[in-house]
Amino acid sequence: MTFPPPPPDRMHLQYQPAPPPQQAGPGGAYGPVQLRPDQPLPGQAPPPAMSMAKPGTITGIQVILWIFTALAGIGDIGSAIGLVSYFNPFSLIGLAFAVYSTVQALASGIHITRGKRWAWIWSLVSAILGLALSSVAIVFGIIFIETGWVSLLVGIVLAGLYGTLLGLLCSKSARQWILMHRIQRGEVQLPGAPGGFAPGAGPERPATRPGAATFAAVLAGLLVALTAWAGFGSIRSLIAMNNGGYGIEYMAFGYGTGLVLVTAAAGVLAAVFALITALGVLRGSFGARVFTIVWTSILALPWGAIAVAQTMDFVRYSAYALPPEKTQWVIGLSRQLLIAALLIALFIAVLTPGVRSWTPGKGAAALVVVVQAPYGPPPQQGAYPQQQQYPGAPGPQQPPQPYSPQPPYSG
Repeated sequence: MTFPPPPPDRMHLQYQPAPPPQQAGPGGAYGPVQLRPDQPLPGQAPPPAMSMAKPGTITGIQVILWIFTALAGIGDIGSAIGLVSYFNPFSLIGLAFAVYSTVQALASGIHITRGKRWAWIWSLVSAILGLALSSVAIVFGIIFIETGWVSLLVGIVLAGLYGTLLGLLCSKSARQWILMHRIQRGEVQLPGAPGGFAPGAGPERPATRPGAATFAAVLAGLLVALTAWAGFGSIRSLIAMNNGGYGIEYMAFGYGTGLVLVTAAAGVLAAVFALITALGVLRGSFGARVFTIVWTSILALPWGAIAVAQTMDFVRYSAYALPPEKTQWVIGLSRQLLIAALLIALFIAVLTPGVRSWTPGKGAAALVVVVQAPYGPPPQQGAYPQQQQYPGAPGPQQPPQPYSPQPPYSG
């Protein structure tokens, strides 16, 4: 004779249920998954092996961006006051640049702490542009040292800030910070994760270069020639204005040194950037395409505004110019309009499907991060990822049976 089975309310005292499978997503919204113990899950805290403390470089980047936010905010107020007191169409360019700098520094300072890659790229491009502009301000202050010493001091301060920011952004700890957050968000696939791409797999480039990529490179080459011409003419006019000699372009007489300096700086920068774009697109570089989208969108607006304002002046006052002067005016104005049109055309060209297929980005699986598993090999299919075996602990539980064996009744 055997005893009856224990009551249902005491079954939990004999048989401990197996732990539930690991859930993915916030509150397990994505359901159970079969992953390695060291594989991060979106929406859940990463294991300690895949997290790091906030490095000092990120704090330094934030401090510099907050400084730029304050300086740009002061520039916004000053530009707005100057625009109200003495309205000038060219003052809108300064106001637009000040507002852009404020938005960029504020947004990047907030999101780079969260490991957002776009904030890091935006800050990197802005640091390169700011370093180039501050170098131009230093050169201008040296050339016109009697009256341009303020420009020299401002250029030195900005060059120090932008140079420090560029160095911090390119540091190893800052790049690791961005990569760690990309891993935690699931943007980078770790090796051995199910359902991912093969290691190194990514978009494939066509066997032959598309015509759109060649056309974009031709546009960049034309832009190099025209912007180099504009920059050289403006620099020559600045030197001639300082020395009082021959060689001043006709357009420099009507607009003074301010616009000529802007044209010289923008022309040299655009020539260098267009050369990088042409070589990068021909080689199929993804970074060159992204870089082109950024710098053309930044330079197209002010250059187009200057070209439109100069066109309006030509329509109003060209009848009063002598034939030789009018010819030089037409040549300079045509060059400005062509550069503005090429900037817009190049921006559109690098967004076409042909250029995008020729300059593919790296797939997420191409970035391999090796993380050591805390315990042994990965579990087999169907096992619970979080269930570990510790020394001294009992073996794995057997599934419950409908009736457990009981000792025979004696007596």
